[in-house]
Amino acid sequence: MTRFSGRLASGGAVMLLVLACNPEKQVGPRSPDFDVAAAPAALVLHIVAPQTTDPAIDNALDNHYVWLDTTAKSNHKLFVFLPGTGQNPSIFQLVQQASARLGYHVIGLMYPTGGGLAKACPTTPDPSTCYENARLEIIDGIDRVAFLDVNAANSIDNRLTKLLQYLVRQYPDEGWDRFLLRDQPKWSQIAVGGHSQGGGNAAVIAKIRLVARVVLFSSVTDSIHTEAPSWVATHVTPVERYYGIAHDRDGFYRPIRAGWDSLGLGVFGAPEMPETNSPPYGGTHTLVTDLTPQGGFVGTNAHGAPSNDLNTPLGPDGTPVLLPAWRYLLTARDEAEEIAERDEK
Repeated sequence: MTRFSGRLASGGAVMLLVLACNPEKQVGPRSPDFDVAAAPAALVLHIVAPQTTDPAIDNALDNHYVWLDTTAKSNHKLFVFLPGTGQNPSIFQLVQQASARLGYHVIGLMYPTGGGLAKACPTTPDPSTCYENARLEIIDGIDRVAFLDVNAANSIDNRLTKLLQYLVRQYPDEGWDRFLLRDQPKWSQIAVGGHSQGGGNAAVIAKIRLVARVVLFSSVTDSIHTEAPSWVATHVTPVERYYGIAHDRDGFYRPIRAGWDSLGLGVFGAPEMPETNSPPYGGTHTLVTDLTPQGGFVGTNAHGAPSNDLNTPLGPDGTPVLLPAWRYLLTARDEAEEIAERDEK
């Protein structure tokens, strides 16, 4: 397996990377002249093949993307971004870069994204349990559903653990050790998020573990006749730590909104439209956009517009139009959240 790593520099040697293929959609970000060499000199990128961290990992072998901004004031948190069905971290670089510039250590984690939940679960006697069990299997690798085959080595838990251990060994001065406790992920210092299926998996992680923050991009899409499955309603992570963004022309918009309501996000106010409002968006925890995706409204572009490099709208200079919204979702705080963090310490 080939591993690329290094500090991106302007002037001098520049690393150009060939972006991994999305098996279902297009190849690589389509933003103007997009490549990681366009990132500021302070932005460090390590591209790590999963098998480099653990030889037992034997499927979903697209690369992990790991980011750190050496000039940003650290918030002492790790942000783990999970791509959607059939996708990989290479097509969500803009969100990952934005997160690093806010002071997060950032991991775009590759995991088995084959999915199949939306087809298999609605036909089962208990769809909500099916959705939850399928996502739990993807997270911990314990066999729960017949239509998935994710073992412990290929699970999100193992991949994240082995990647963090690898980063600690390879880059001891970058601070990755603060996100491990007894050689396991220290979830209280980890924010989780993702697009579509990835956001649903992030929500299940936050359901069973106390995490620092949850950011749902075009998710959760699980639905039972457009209603949210019951698993969404209960969670260990306080509702104050959940944030979400979706596109109102997304085919999954109704179940996504139902999921937000089930989580209890309505208590923070109605969703705001980021293109016509500014942070802090009235303190809401949910944003809904109607921006035109790159390439117009074609196929499922609206679903990808909130976070996918291939679809998210860009300004004339190539800057994501939703960048202020991303920053808000990743950093917004309220009094209850700050009190909860102080109590934990």
